[in-house]
Amino acid sequence: MTLFLKRIISALIILGYMILIWYQSSHFNPEIIYYTGLTLDPRIILFAGLLLESLHLIEFGILYVLIVLFQLSFGNLSRRKEITAIILSFLYSVTDEIHQLFVPFRTSSIGDLVKNVIGILLMWMLVRYINKRKNKFEQEEFLQK
Repeated sequence: MTLFLKRIISALIILGYMILIWYQSSHFNPEIIYYTGLTLDPRIILFAGLLLESLHLIEFGILYVLIVLFQLSFGNLSRRKEITAIILSFLYSVTDEIHQLFVPFRTSSIGDLVKNVIGILLMWMLVRYINKRKNKFEQEEFLQK
């Protein structure tokens, strides 16, 4: 597979993931939880609520990783690429929160935005850690030759 084709596929994966986030934001109805809650154990409802809230930490962190993987097709990870991925993930997070203002049954909040940013930054720290370990391993391997 050519590098160009890999880049196209990677870009399409990012676009598809962004569409998935948009679709989920557009079609989720929290009222379903209320009606489901009438028949389910309250502990299950609490768990479901925590799971839904934790998605803020996950979904935009995944977007950050996908953007970084795309950028790696253009060379090693640099500070500039990291910042670009953070900014793009954050801007899409803001766009999604604004979008939710216009969706029935949805709300937009600074708290959600903060959770999105925390998810992005956690993934940024994980990517940095992995990248440093990889670079250290490559340097040690080079010195042994």
